[in-house]
Amino acid sequence: MSGPPDEAGPAGDRERLDQARRVIRGGLPEEGNGNIVYAAYVAVIAALTYGVPASRAFFLFVDPGWISRHLTGIQGVTVVGALALAIWLLAHRLGSIRGPVVPDLPYLDHVAVSALDRAVVLRRWWRLSLLGCLVGGLLTGAVVGTGMVVAGVSSPWALLPASVAGLALGLGFAAMWLWGQVRSWPTGPRGPATVLRSRTSLRALHHVALRTQSSRAVTMGGAVLAGDLRAARLDVASPTTRLRRTRLRARGPVAALAGRDLLGLRRSPGALLTGTVLCALGSWALAHATVPGVPNIVAFAGIIACYLGFGSWAEGLRLQGDNAGTPPLIGLAYGREALAHLVTPSASYAVVSLLAGGLVLASAPAAGAAAVVWPLAVLPLVAGAHLMAAFRGLPPVSLFSPGSAVVSVAFWYSRPLLLTVIGGVASTALLTRSSLSNTLMVLVLASYAAVAFGRRRVRLLDEGHRT
Repeated sequence: MSGPPDEAGPAGDRERLDQARRVIRGGLPEEGNGNIVYAAYVAVIAALTYGVPASRAFFLFVDPGWISRHLTGIQGVTVVGALALAIWLLAHRLGSIRGPVVPDLPYLDHVAVSALDRAVVLRRWWRLSLLGCLVGGLLTGAVVGTGMVVAGVSSPWALLPASVAGLALGLGFAAMWLWGQVRSWPTGPRGPATVLRSRTSLRALHHVALRTQSSRAVTMGGAVLAGDLRAARLDVASPTTRLRRTRLRARGPVAALAGRDLLGLRRSPGALLTGTVLCALGSWALAHATVPGVPNIVAFAGIIACYLGFGSWAEGLRLQGDNAGTPPLIGLAYGREALAHLVTPSASYAVVSLLAGGLVLASAPAAGAAAVVWPLAVLPLVAGAHLMAAFRGLPPVSLFSPGSAVVSVAFWYSRPLLLTVIGGVASTALLTRSSLSNTLMVLVLASYAAVAFGRRRVRLLDEGHRT
């Protein structure tokens, strides 16, 4: 006699999945829930111990009175909404690289390919990611709200709305993260309806896309542990599919390299748009920082945005650093070729910064001519910092010492950004608080240090590959 038919539906799939997981564990008890609770416990302790004091110090540093005057009401809602939108767009982009549902390769090849409902098979990874986003958003909102209350920026009644807003931000981040992973595959359900229906989204995840992201996660993890961010960057780079028939015209060596970089930006409209938006926002912030009374945090945010925006346009510079040691195809010396790769991003930055500075000069009554000139004046500092970053090479082996490898490697990689932030913020602060000679002295010294160190790295990288 034949046995009873197998139970169909999600309940039967869950039972079969539980049996498969017991086989995988070899009969050992499940340890994932304990690890989740411990991770949440550590996050709460870290938020209370470090997050709240840092949030309070931040709001005191920014000047609570200035925040109350400029970031409340409609302006505050606009700034928070724009920030949330930027975070959700970043989550959508992150989903196409490494989504919230990335099981191990053996699990994908032996369990996910079965006839079980894919929403049941993958729900564990989705629930873990969702829980992490919700806890992170809730803690972020609570820490920011507590810091505002302790610093006297707002009343204690703002703590509850801030926590709820953080929770909503985490929920939106998780939804956009999963949607970005779903849309990374060109076929199947990909519309906005999948954002609010997690089971539909999980069923829409293609096995090939899951395997690609799982293997990419392994290689990227190895690259990060080895300190080779070049390998990680090349692994997540999107293939070029636009303007493949467009060709460069015959020009001189410098003009050809500048045209090549411009063509590369045209073929990558996402990088072009990202750099334009970041440089425009950064220049707008630096222009506003020239007005007396504006806190230094505005200059801090502006110089970081300008650095990141310039970096979106400097892919040609980074590719030359990655291909160090190969024969030059155009005939330029290695150092001159590096400087030629700065022409296109520098010209683009100059145009955007002048437009943003002119807009601030026209709209802000207290702004002067410095609002137009100052965002452009930091261009040598930003360009020199990217010259440092593109040709820094691999970190030295001496940094991988026991007990401090992560911190030392992170500091080694962040030196260009740190020099840009320190020089840009210090000179901007002196612009409204000291004489013009002191301001120019700090900015010129910082820019000279960035350019000189960057050219030194170019020379050392070139000489290190000579035979």
